[in-house]
Amino acid sequence: MNDQQAPPIRVAAIGMDQRQRNALVMLFSSRCHNRYILVEEESSEICIIDLDLFGGERLWQEFRQRHPNRPLILASLKPRQVENGHTLFVKKPIPVMQLMSAIDQLSQTLIKTPVMKNAEPHQITESAPAKPQQSQRSASPVTRKVASLMTEAQEKVFIGTSPDIDPDNQEQLAKIYYDPQHYLQGHIQQALNQATRHNKNVTVEGPWPAIDMIIGKQQVMVDAGEKHLRPFCTVPDATREVELRFHEQLRPTTGRQEYSIYAFIWQLALWASRGRLPSGTNLNQPIYLRRWPNFSRLVVTPHALAIAALWTKHPRSLIDTANSLAIPQRYVFAFYSAANAIQLAGETRRAVDTLLEPPAIKQAKNRGLFSKLLNRLRG
Repeated sequence: MNDQQAPPIRVAAIGMDQRQRNALVMLFSSRCHNRYILVEEESSEICIIDLDLFGGERLWQEFRQRHPNRPLILASLKPRQVENGHTLFVKKPIPVMQLMSAIDQLSQTLIKTPVMKNAEPHQITESAPAKPQQSQRSASPVTRKVASLMTEAQEKVFIGTSPDIDPDNQEQLAKIYYDPQHYLQGHIQQALNQATRHNKNVTVEGPWPAIDMIIGKQQVMVDAGEKHLRPFCTVPDATREVELRFHEQLRPTTGRQEYSIYAFIWQLALWASRGRLPSGTNLNQPIYLRRWPNFSRLVVTPHALAIAALWTKHPRSLIDTANSLAIPQRYVFAFYSAANAIQLAGETRRAVDTLLEPPAIKQAKNRGLFSKLLNRLRG
């Protein structure tokens, strides 16, 4: 019987929720061309367990008690070493080809035929976790043109110059985080929360020029331009003496710098983060975008549109986003910090979003008009 006539391999998803199961069904039927079929455990040939699910370790132990020798695929965000000859480990989010390779390799144990060497998935150990695949930094022509719209000096102000980090290097990892609460960004976010709660305008007073938040109009008025305000935004703990004064009447607006509230916080976050991430951000957790940003009102950082388009289509981790777009990590980190500051982006908590690796990006074929417009913008 040849491969085309062979029946599909029966795979069970142990303990997974309906979204995860639906994702596997769609994957098997479309990208895997019905080589596999999702079934219940009793009729399965190979099983998959997501160890990151609640009780995942217990599910693994109980499964092995029921089926000591049944082929099993274990998936987790954290690398694991597997000793059992009937078990393979794949790191989440799982690349489709690696999942197929693992299923095909285990299926060979069912029919007792040799396993092809080029079909073996990576065995990953705790002591030597797999390094993230380094993308080639050869951004597409359109991406390079978009990035060039912000000058080099502006990039240093808003993005910084930090190099990419190895997520497995703890020393490098510690350098990519900042605590927004220790910056003017945090003071303004707290002031906004209180002003919204009391439905009153508020003046934020400190060593910086006076900042008025007008809740009814969702506006911010500042007594100075960006040149004089920015130094207070880039230094942590510039002061602990911050006073909030609530009031009903508006102060004169003549000669003052005006922003929308969210554009103001977005800009403060870029100044504070400079290509870093808010403390506690998980590099491996997929990021979602609540809605498309109003870029006409925001400081548009390099590659912001490409990042937003990617997250709108499918949640991806920060590291995977940089690799997929072939751009430095700091651009992704800066965009996330700004979008997260205005509650536009966050870490997804759905198990299905961490299970499978998102599909590769397909470059558009017809870019002629767009490329010409970008060339004109470059001058």
